[in-house]
Amino acid sequence: MPFEPWDDAYARTQVALAEERLSGLDALPDGLAAARAGQTVETLVGLYGQCLGRIVAQLADQPGLLGRLAADELVGHLLLVHDLHPDPVETRVRQALADLPGPPELAELSGGTARITVRGGGCGTAGTERAVREAVAARAPEVEDVRVETGPAEETLIPVDALFRAPASVPAPAGGGSCG
Repeated sequence: MPFEPWDDAYARTQVALAEERLSGLDALPDGLAAARAGQTVETLVGLYGQCLGRIVAQLADQPGLLGRLAADELVGHLLLVHDLHPDPVETRVRQALADLPGPPELAELSGGTARITVRGGGCGTAGTERAVREAVAARAPEVEDVRVETGPAEETLIPVDALFRAPASVPAPAGGGSCG
C-alpha cells in the first residue's frame, strides 16, 4: 500500500487526540497500568527521537532539504519535540509574524518570553493578539509567554489633490462610530 500523507487539518486532530489520551493516563483506575503505559510511550518517543536524530545528522550537508522537511507543520513539530529543529527560535518567531497582516514586529525575545509590537490599535486588537499568540505557538511552542503590545499607528499620507477637493457629505456610522 502506498504512503498517503495526512492533510494538516487531520494531522492536527491526531496530535490533539494523542495529547488527550496521554493526559488521560493519570486518570486510569489502575495506577500501575497507567504508569507502565506512560513509560512505554516515553520509551517509544525516545526511540523515534534517536531515529530522527540520525536522519537529521545525515542531512547536515543538505540544509535545504532539512529546511524543507522542517517547514512541514507535522515534521517541524516532531523536530521541535526532540530539539532537532534546524531554525533557531528567533527565526521561527519572525517567520510566524511575517505570515500575519501588518506584520507584527518582534521587539524582544528573552528566555521563554517574546515581546511583540502590533501597529495601530482600535477595532480588532483582541483578534490580532489571538492570531499573534497562535502563530507563535505553532512555530515556536517553546515560547511560553507572548506579550503583545500595541505600538503607534503608521502615519497615513493624504494625497495633495485631496486637500483641494470639496469635502463630501459622509453619513455618520451607525452606533455612534465606536468599535464593537
